[in-house]
Amino acid sequence: MNNGSRNKESSTTANTSRNMSSENRRSDLPDAILSFPVTGQPLLLAIHTTNSNDALCGIDFVTRQALLAPRTALAERVARQLEAYLDDPQRPFDLPLQLAGTDFQRRLWSALQEVPVGKTNTYGGLARQLSSGAQAVGQACRRNPVPIVVPCHRILSQSGMGGYSGAIEGEKLRTKQALLAHEGVVCG
Repeated sequence: MNNGSRNKESSTTANTSRNMSSENRRSDLPDAILSFPVTGQPLLLAIHTTNSNDALCGIDFVTRQALLAPRTALAERVARQLEAYLDDPQRPFDLPLQLAGTDFQRRLWSALQEVPVGKTNTYGGLARQLSSGAQAVGQACRRNPVPIVVPCHRILSQSGMGGYSGAIEGEKLRTKQALLAHEGVVCG
């Protein structure tokens, strides 16, 4: 796959909007809480779908939560695709997405889906691509509602790893490092 080709994950259907209708709003209750082995420790992910269960709208990193089997067919589909990705990072995500954000955030999240598996970009590189600043890119990455599916872990700082989901150290950063290693990216 060359860098100019569309990333397999971009086949994920993104319906982004700033104002979701009430039937498509995210519920505060997750549709599943699942455990995945990523960093040597179980990684707990809370899966959120729209109230109408027609799109994935959130994946949250959670701690100290009881596991919850998928309650909807879409949550089960998300779980299967996350498991498939963790078995083989070349497996594409093919999920309907409902991502609420600003116009800039949506443009950034779309650009993230263009970064191929096993490759990285920098906050500065994306900033130049989007005619913005690196800090704005970092903030939009931090607000990515569906990490892993929209691969913000592939974005690095000029001088190293950068942050992940708002953290610059700890378990979230270890998760970023593990996801990159899983994809064959070596970070020094």
